[in-house]
Amino acid sequence: MKANFRQMISLDIPLLVSMEREIYPESPWSANQFKEELAGAPKSREYLVALDEIEVVGYGGVALLGDVADIHTLTIKQSHRRLGIASSMLEKLESWAIERGAKALMLEMREGNQAAMSLYQKNGYQLISRRENYYAKGINALIMRKEVEQ
Repeated sequence: MKANFRQMISLDIPLLVSMEREIYPESPWSANQFKEELAGAPKSREYLVALDEIEVVGYGGVALLGDVADIHTLTIKQSHRRLGIASSMLEKLESWAIERGAKALMLEMREGNQAAMSLYQKNGYQLISRRENYYAKGINALIMRKEVEQ
């Protein structure tokens, strides 16, 4: 499936918070977290939404801090997974960061999320550490990094 992408705007936030609560009930992002991230765009942040015709079916964001970019979020609705949307979103976020001088990309992902692990490994990310109880009690994070070839 071919998704369209556009810049995230503040009017998207209520829908994104609803998606967060559904997909990540233990530790969803708040409206304020989305607002804080959008405040850094476009200078140090890039936040996109994925659209299936007119419906928002995913979102992602990256922050650039010096020469390391951090993928802050990449989420696709359950009904639209395994269609290549996450791969396309990741590629767009990485390209934005690399064009602005990123020499490495990092991310945190929920331990046990095999689909995400496959996506990131396929795209050159390597596991570098683990954080206990990062998302909530009993929900650990895996920290991954990808070096950018210059």
